[in-house]
Formats: sequence, structure tokens, C-alpha cells
Amino acid sequence: MKRIAAIDVGTNTVRLLIADYETGNKIFPVMRKEVITRLGENFFPQKIIAPAARERTIAVLRDYNQLITESKAEKVIAVGTSVIRESANSASFIEEVKNQTGIEIIPIPGETEAKISGHGALLPVNCYYDRALIFDIGGGSTEFILTQKTTIVKLESISLGVVYLTEKYLLYNPPTWEELDRTEKVVKEKILKVRENFQSANLYPFKSDEEVILIGIAGTPTTIAAIDLKLTQYDRERVTNHLLKLSRIKEIFHKLATLKSEERIKLPGLQKGREDLIIPGIIITVAVMETFGFSQLRVIDSGLLEGLILSYSSSGRLISCFSSR
Repeated sequence: MKRIAAIDVGTNTVRLLIADYETGNKIFPVMRKEVITRLGENFFPQKIIAPAARERTIAVLRDYNQLITESKAEKVIAVGTSVIRESANSASFIEEVKNQTGIEIIPIPGETEAKISGHGALLPVNCYYDRALIFDIGGGSTEFILTQKTTIVKLESISLGVVYLTEKYLLYNPPTWEELDRTEKVVKEKILKVRENFQSANLYPFKSDEEVILIGIAGTPTTIAAIDLKLTQYDRERVTNHLLKLSRIKEIFHKLATLKSEERIKLPGLQKGREDLIIPGIIITVAVMETFGFSQLRVIDSGLLEGLILSYSSSGRLISCFSSR
């Protein structure tokens, strides 16, 4: 058994998982933390991490480092995703984080993020499937992972994130229907290109004799599930493997879209800090379901952090989680 701390420094959220790891794909969570810091706030068009966003994120990482020290974790794995891999000043940010917190952030490519997230996402799935299409909506990018059982057959990472969509297209509170229509058009065009790439690889349409499930991970699907379950206090066990029908997701969207952000936050299940981001997040979710022909979504609260711990080897390197075709 080894105690490992995994940190995901994302465009919107900084997440921590401290867990005991046992060889054979077994992890036993000790502590979970999640803080929305909006590292990617006002990122475009200059692609610069703003000073205020840096300060908020470093403050959280300083607190995480204290928790990691107290937990006596043997290893810390910290990765940076979309905003860090794209920003013009990521090197100075990473250096500042290391100097102030002792945490060394490793920027990872979108495909690596997808591969690791896919490994973590499949851990708690409690149903039979032949193939799984997993999607991970982030603040700055969205990843797609298609598996045959636990073998990756296709990876896609696209620049489509909820922070960017909110800041560029959804300027009114609540958003106008014109803004929503324009956002939906942009999202559908990008996801259609993903489907076309799947078709070019002869991976879509899915075979009629196979059981194919759609899995949504990260903040948007888990928030939709929490809203559907009317959770006044988040319950990871209830959210994981919760099934959402497309019609129900659309009902939730139409209700949220008519409310101001300060009204949305009063709804059970909606985490403070996501009251504006949930709108583009649901737009992406609906577009994925309609584009790939799914009427039902399985929500899984497991992904990159769990995958980071599972992919850690005794040599201290991140290793490939899946075999690849």
C-alpha cells in the first residue's frame, strides 16, 4: 500500500484526491477536496493566466500541500490541463507554484488527459457494456474516449470548454435565446467534427449487436445528476451510476436557462461557482447525446484523479493505463 496525492489544476477547478493505492487497480480514498478558482478567467484572446486567478489558485494549492503533508502521502502527482498547456505564461506560473507550495505541476496533452481520465472513469461502472463512450467537459477543453471494454480505441480532445463559452457567448444574465442558439451552433459544429473523425476510423455508427453506453464525468454531468436528485448535500455514491434521460436533461436546462445566476444557485444540487457554467455545460452534454444518438447518460464521479493514481508506477512515472489499438 502506498499513499498518493493526485492534483488536477484545471481551467475552472483545482481538485485533490489523497488515496491509498494497492497493486491491482485498487484505490482507497482518504480525502477529496475541490475548489473553483477560475484559473482560466479572462484567458482569451491573449492566452495569459491573469494575476488574480494565479493568486486564487496558488492559495488553494498551498492549503492542499498542508493537507498532503498532514496525511503523510509518499508521492504527489500534480497535472495541469487545458489552460496550463495553452497559456503563454504557464512556465512562470508553474515555477511560482513550486516556489510557494512545493508542488510541481506537469502539463499534460489533451490525449494523455483523456487516456488517464478514461481509466478512472471505468472503475465504478456497475453495468455490462461492450463499448463505452466517455466524455469529460472541462473549463477549457472536452475530451472523448471510446473503449472496447477497457481497451482504448479512439481518443479526441477539442478546445471546447465551459469557461470560454460563458465568457465569449453568454454575456447576459440570464442569457438571451439568441445567445443560447449561437452557443449551441458553435458546440454542435465542433462535436460533429468529432463524430466525423469516428466515422473516418470506422468506429461510428456503433454496431447494432453491441451494448454501447455513454458516460459523463467531471463537473457538468455530476451537477446535473445532483440537481435531478435534489441533493442539498453532495453525495458521490448517489451521483455515481445515476442515469439521466435526454428528455430530463433538457427539462433541467430549460428551467435553469430562464433563471438568473443568483437564482440558480438556490436550487438543490448546484454548487456555488457553477451557476453560470452549468448552462454551456448542459449545451455540450445535449449536443454529445444527440450527435452520437444516445437517449441516456450514465454519470460517473471518477476520472482524472483516480486515473493518475492508478497509472502511477513504482518508478515514479505516469504509465499508460490502457492497451491501445
